[in-house]
Amino acid sequence: MTWVRGCLLIVAAGWITHAQPASEIESAREAVRQATAAHGENHPVTAFMLRNLALAFEDAGFHNYAEKYAQRSITILEAQFGPDDASLVPALNVLAEANIAQHHYSEGRRFAMRAVSIGPNAGAHYATALHNLAASYHGEGKLKEAAEYYQKALAARESTLPAGHPYIGVTRSALARVQRAESLSARR
Repeated sequence: MTWVRGCLLIVAAGWITHAQPASEIESAREAVRQATAAHGENHPVTAFMLRNLALAFEDAGFHNYAEKYAQRSITILEAQFGPDDASLVPALNVLAEANIAQHHYSEGRRFAMRAVSIGPNAGAHYATALHNLAASYHGEGKLKEAAEYYQKALAARESTLPAGHPYIGVTRSALARVQRAESLSARR
């Protein structure tokens, strides 16, 4: 299998849409099996497939499995590219989201801050990291910090995603909720 074919697997596994969670998980598992067979268990393509598997588990609500596979992906990518490479950001986002979903806001914030610190070279994944950072503050009721990072996430998403992309709407809605909550708090 060539690098190009491996990258196509990444795109295919990452863009599974409208599938049932079990189907998404099985497709992602198969992508991991194929990548491991073709490239080995410590290859970046395998790491990207592990991240996609982690995302499928997170989307299905299996946070513990999401954390396990995202952490394995990070371990492989750090060994290949170092601790500050943009390729780490998607897996860090899965770890942040898994922790935030379990109301472990400070742990989720730690992963989100690490992803943000890697920087905007991660493109749309950087914007997701900013959104996750905002969500960690929002979950704790720290509205001022949440609004600040939702605004940054919105600007980053608007500059990296096409107009009308659903993630722009997600961040815009989250920002509006925080601003409404701030307004209500100010009236009290």
